[in-house]
Amino acid sequence: MNNKLFAFLILLILLPFFGWMYYDWRHDSESINREAVQRDILADSGSGESAPIQFIFHFPEPVYSHALSTPQIEELSEKSGGAEHYHIPGLTQAGFSTNSLYEVNWSKTWFKKEYRVWLENLRVEFTYDTLNVYVTSAYPEGSCEYQATLDHENQHVAVHRRVYEQYQEIFKDAARKAKGIPLASDPIVVESIPEGKKEISERISAVLDPLFNQFTEALQAEQDKLDTPENYAALQAQCRNW
Repeated sequence: MNNKLFAFLILLILLPFFGWMYYDWRHDSESINREAVQRDILADSGSGESAPIQFIFHFPEPVYSHALSTPQIEELSEKSGGAEHYHIPGLTQAGFSTNSLYEVNWSKTWFKKEYRVWLENLRVEFTYDTLNVYVTSAYPEGSCEYQATLDHENQHVAVHRRVYEQYQEIFKDAARKAKGIPLASDPIVVESIPEGKKEISERISAVLDPLFNQFTEALQAEQDKLDTPENYAALQAQCRNW
């Protein structure tokens, strides 16, 4: 076999591999772009050490449905634990979550069963997974009752968006100013790498989990302001055929 033929056969073998690598790189890049990554740093003001932070935020466009009856919407609301007061014939359901991914680095202490472990980088995810709006099929689209119900549910959507945008900034500010998360200048000393990872995870959670709980409480408080007897009476007064 001459050298040219041999080189050609090697190229045929390697082309699918490099083609897959290129596809995988493009896929990862497109995924990151879709997720709208925002970047910042967690810094130690004393030493100048820092760790990069990535923030992933996502708020979807609402998906509207006019296929369910009022009893079906009420049943769906009861199952989700998000029933609105006063039997408004509509429902806004949202799913949201927070998560953190991180990498650590470490060094071994000479002549001791000790490891110095610190945060290398952090990714904070605070995202909405679903945002579904249901308007009862009891009233035709375009009717006064349909439009009044839709307007009411869109107010709930607007509250979700407003409180979420507010807490994006709170999450970013808290993460970049977090105290107690070890950087290279001030690592934690542990007996094993898994122990170090566990402790860093707990310290990250101690920063983010209370914020998520605050977000949930603030969101519920704002949503409750829409479902008052006064607002319900005003809604009912808009139309005749409820």
